[in-house]
Amino acid sequence: MSNIAPEELRELVQRIINSGELGRSRTYSEILQYLAECAIKGTNPKEVAIAMDVLGRDTEFDVGKDSIVRVHIYHLRNKLKSYFSKYGKQEKYRLDIPKGQYILTAIPAADVKSPDQAGDSGSKRESMTLWLAAAAVVLLVLNLFFHFVPVSDQPESVSSEFARYSPWQQMLDDEAPILLLVGDYYIFGEVNRQGDVARLVREFDVNSAEELNFLQDMGVEGSEVYYDLGLNYIPSSSTYALSQILSGPLSGVGRERINVKMVSDYMTSDLATNHVIYLGYLSGLQDLYNLMFAGSSLEIGATFDELNNRDTGEYFVSSSGLSGGDSYKDYSLIASFPSPNGHQITMIAGMRDESLINVSEQVSDLQVLAEIEDNLTMAEAGSNSFEALFEVFGFDNTNFNSRLIYAQSRNTAAVQSYFGGN
Repeated sequence: MSNIAPEELRELVQRIINSGELGRSRTYSEILQYLAECAIKGTNPKEVAIAMDVLGRDTEFDVGKDSIVRVHIYHLRNKLKSYFSKYGKQEKYRLDIPKGQYILTAIPAADVKSPDQAGDSGSKRESMTLWLAAAAVVLLVLNLFFHFVPVSDQPESVSSEFARYSPWQQMLDDEAPILLLVGDYYIFGEVNRQGDVARLVREFDVNSAEELNFLQDMGVEGSEVYYDLGLNYIPSSSTYALSQILSGPLSGVGRERINVKMVSDYMTSDLATNHVIYLGYLSGLQDLYNLMFAGSSLEIGATFDELNNRDTGEYFVSSSGLSGGDSYKDYSLIASFPSPNGHQITMIAGMRDESLINVSEQVSDLQVLAEIEDNLTMAEAGSNSFEALFEVFGFDNTNFNSRLIYAQSRNTAAVQSYFGGN
């Protein structure tokens, strides 16, 4: 472990938890505290012990069939790296979980190599296929932009109407760049006995080649037939949503202000210099997930097709593609709030294609924006920190109607805390 004192280790663990880097889920905090106590006692916990003692699994838990511990440890390791990359200069020790193990190590900060010393070989191995996929998305968006925006300067009348309402008011009132983040998905191949790729696979817990390698290194059952193809994709509904935003609220914005990225290419530093708009599925948020729900009354339920209102106990479950019938009910969410430096972050997300298409229309409709403000209290009206939930009805993949379920302000202190503020 090193010569770190038990109380010093416990205090360091608590600082990591308080920083918010572990996210809102208590699971990662509980695992970290559990590993810290094991390190203090000098014990080496087994995978099954973590599953039973921390994750509540029973004695029938099978480590060969259930990778939940390995997945949580993998994410916790990355969260620790994120904490020390931000606050490492202030800490005497750096905590880590060595790959393939379940022990917590504390290394004196002076003995830890800097990123420059470690080299940048990882960035040099970036997949050309992934780069081409990103370029394809950018070209697609530019084509949509040029299709809906004439070569001549756009009149400002349309944008000036949107500037009366959040979330567009803050973006249209200054000249800061606007970054459109498109929710994309990492997919990989599954090879057959002949070694040929037989089908493409999407797993919500695998969002990069590194995470796929992790599953294979840990020997997760079935992962031996997975093959990295360096591919990402975006849902077709995202292109429609982009066209709605570009041809509506952003129609009068200079092209030089607008940039496009896939979420897989997103960096935290993007939030420091841009207004940000996320467009995609709730399941496509990836690293933006905790930010999306910071200060929200909502949380993801058992799946990404379910939202739970913690204040009222209500559940909102999509039946799109799940009911077996032609009719459906779907849900979408708009969340908008300022970053610590004053730029506006707006998340426009649906559970499925139908709700993503519909919500992009709602957020581009002046009457709907007015309805959202009408549903806020007088104290909240005009607020730049709010969320709005929509229920969408349709038949045979066609939207027929939607309604605003509720609109309420967001807890701005929670968002500030996410960024490390008080």
